[in-house]
Amino acid sequence: MDAVDHRGLPAKRSTSGGWRSTYFIIGTEVAKRSAYFGIEANLVNYLTRPLGQSTAMAAKNVNTWFGIATLLPLVGAFVADSYIGRSRTTVILSLLYILVCDLLSFY
Repeated sequence: MDAVDHRGLPAKRSTSGGWRSTYFIIGTEVAKRSAYFGIEANLVNYLTRPLGQSTAMAAKNVNTWFGIATLLPLVGAFVADSYIGRSRTTVILSLLYILVCDLLSFY
């Protein structure tokens, strides 16, 4: 089966993909990695100081967060392959990720 565009028509190499798509993917990955490592660097301090958790509980919560953040791409891949397609999944989950990070930054 040949590749199709977002309308279900055969994709033409001259008008699909290329650098326009690459810039979107690279920009999304840079934003995602910046948010992930920014949270990673400050999460234990936030959990122990303002929230008053013990170091052991904070470490447990951070490890749980890392595990969930590592496994969620598998869920996204399943949803993309089975239901809504890779481009829509990328856009929807990227926006959701940004929204959640923004909401968490206010607390």
